[in-house]
Amino acid sequence: MNIIKKGFLLTAMAASLGLTAAAPAQAATFASSILNISNFRLLHSSGVAFSTADFSTLTGTNDAHATAGLNNVFANGADSRPIQNPVPPNVAQQCVGPCPVAPDTYTPIAGIPPVTSTYGHADQRLTGASIIVGATPAGANASTRADASTAVNAVASGNSDVGTSTTFAFVLGAADTMTIAFDGDPYTRALVTPGAGPVSNANARLSWSLSIVNITTGTTVLNFAPNALNAASTVSATDGAPNDLIYAPGSAFFTATTGLLAVGQTYQITIQHNSLANALQQELPEPGTLAVLAAGLLSMSLLSRRRQH
Repeated sequence: MNIIKKGFLLTAMAASLGLTAAAPAQAATFASSILNISNFRLLHSSGVAFSTADFSTLTGTNDAHATAGLNNVFANGADSRPIQNPVPPNVAQQCVGPCPVAPDTYTPIAGIPPVTSTYGHADQRLTGASIIVGATPAGANASTRADASTAVNAVASGNSDVGTSTTFAFVLGAADTMTIAFDGDPYTRALVTPGAGPVSNANARLSWSLSIVNITTGTTVLNFAPNALNAASTVSATDGAPNDLIYAPGSAFFTATTGLLAVGQTYQITIQHNSLANALQQELPEPGTLAVLAAGLLSMSLLSRRRQH
């Protein structure tokens, strides 16, 4: 009786796999993460922007990087320049696979994304300065974008990581507070369509933070990481809960002010700005492979039936 039951079980499994081969699942995953920071300024207590003349010491760098990946193949770009360089870093667009996004495009895809190709994409742009430099008014603009896409029934894992980092040390010529002021426009999207395999997922998130540390005393002056540009931006969809989740609260004004900064002491500002996106789609067995497997199981079933006689 056990042999007979085993034979019936194998036959059922073969039939089930045969049905799967006849109707393969259709699925796609997509993730996008965009952060635009505009009119970023460092302001006196009077509301006027700091200028190079307000610092007895001002040194540091603007760094930028962009990494796009697809199935463990990566495209990387990086650029680093002194804080007072008139031309900030601008990393060229990085892409693995046929990217449908034009370079330096930081607006979301409208409507249903065209998940017709499989790719990883990353891009970055930084313009202006946070303080007055010569006759140029203050107002820095930083944009990052990361996209990952796996087209219908693709066997792929796409990911992107892009960001800017600014670090500089300064000594003030006169004691004053420092106000950080800027407009931030965050956007994230995670899409997993119905029919995705059991390990398919899409994830997108942003991170932005600023810290000011008194290097002379070793104390932290300010930590600023608005939730709207960090944890609130995280969106995730999986095959278990197919969805098209979008975080787009719109542009908002952000500001924070330090306590009194002393003369003759060295302070360091560090700004981190990143966009991350990841999309994964499980490998789906080819219909021919399933058919061979089903036939093999059916043969095993017939053989076990013969053995019982």
